[in-house]
Amino acid sequence: MLPPMEIRLETLKSLSQLAGFDWSDAELEAVRPAVARTLDLLARLETLPLASVEPTTQYRVL
Repeated sequence: MLPPMEIRLETLKSLSQLAGFDWSDAELEAVRPAVARTLDLLARLETLPLASVEPTTQYRVL
């Protein structure tokens, strides 16, 4: 399970630079709540009891 974590501005700045973005601190502060919420949702997904669920397969005809 994902540990609870606080998303710091410095972390977002490093990650955005690695991805090739040059975002200002104000822009990063604006997206920080969305990143935190996404991580919370991922943590909730990991708690779902999926051991008895069979994997699905999807075939596409091109």
